[in-house]
Amino acid sequence: MIVFIAVFALICMWQIQLRPAGNDNYIKDYMSIDKTMAIKGIFIIIVFFSHFNSYVDFTSSYDLAYDSVYSQIGQRMVTLFMFYSGYGVMEAISKKKMSYIHKIPVTRVLATLFKFDIAVLCYTVLNIIINKGTSEVTAKRFILSLLGWDSIGNSNWYIFAILICYIATFIGFEIFRDKLKHIPSAVAVTGLLLTYVVLLHFNELRPTRYYNTVLCYPLGIFYSLYRDKFERLINKSNTLWAVLFVGSVIAAKITYDHRNDRFFIYELSMFAFVAAVVLFTMHCSLNNKILRFCGQHLFGIYIMQRIPMIVFQKLGLDDFNIYIYFIVCLAATILIAYLFDKYIGMLWNLIIKPKSKKTLAE
Repeated sequence: MIVFIAVFALICMWQIQLRPAGNDNYIKDYMSIDKTMAIKGIFIIIVFFSHFNSYVDFTSSYDLAYDSVYSQIGQRMVTLFMFYSGYGVMEAISKKKMSYIHKIPVTRVLATLFKFDIAVLCYTVLNIIINKGTSEVTAKRFILSLLGWDSIGNSNWYIFAILICYIATFIGFEIFRDKLKHIPSAVAVTGLLLTYVVLLHFNELRPTRYYNTVLCYPLGIFYSLYRDKFERLINKSNTLWAVLFVGSVIAAKITYDHRNDRFFIYELSMFAFVAAVVLFTMHCSLNNKILRFCGQHLFGIYIMQRIPMIVFQKLGLDDFNIYIYFIVCLAATILIAYLFDKYIGMLWNLIIKPKSKKTLAE
């Protein structure tokens, strides 16, 4: 697996760009859609590596070393998804105002649920096929799986968490709208998500992964609101950027080592990791077509990657050769994700298009 990591690292560094010399002490478009999409692409492949690890047993000393190092990433691999989602939603609200907020239940919540539930149906069919015409899934589990609260083999917790973020955004911004430059709304969203975290944490309703990265979403919202001020501060001195970057890396390391001591330390480790990555992208751009493609198909790769892993494991490919198993699973995942995003996206557009026309007519 070390070879695959090396190849992945080379792909990430392909067409790498450093901050150009000039008056600015940072790359101006580090938060653009293309640049953030590429970073998402990096981390969705890291997620693939992580999920793949749960389907194989490593025996080689190199593979065991890889697995040990890789496990140190933990939940931090999805923090940027949450952060960029919060940032992107806030940017859209700032530009489109209440018209965007009113559409969140459809464009964000229902759209995500629609694609997710199609995937759940795929996993249900796969479950029936593997079990030769029968299913081990109960009606209750199936219904809860459609909401992301449970799973029938598919990845689910992130979908449930991001849906909660969208719902909290809708409620918070519907209540306070654009008062005081969106600050009360952002605080309300944070309060609602903090309530969600507290309820799940102290009642142990779900595993910690359901909530331990959620607060990175409002972090993205606040970064959108205060980004200009932060950049003006950074632009005054390149030394300040260096101090902040090194400090965030050290903080990410120390807090993650002590993440199990207190929950708030765990959250600090998530925030520090996000800060380190964002500061890194201000000076170094990892942006190429391969990474952007993966970022653009993040949902499909995330939700469909377990299907090839399950199918080819059932066929015994993992026992035959784990490296061939990895290559086949990755290739199949990319193909399935592309087709899923394309055609399920087209189906969703066909469903909402008549409603859009009706709204315009009214």
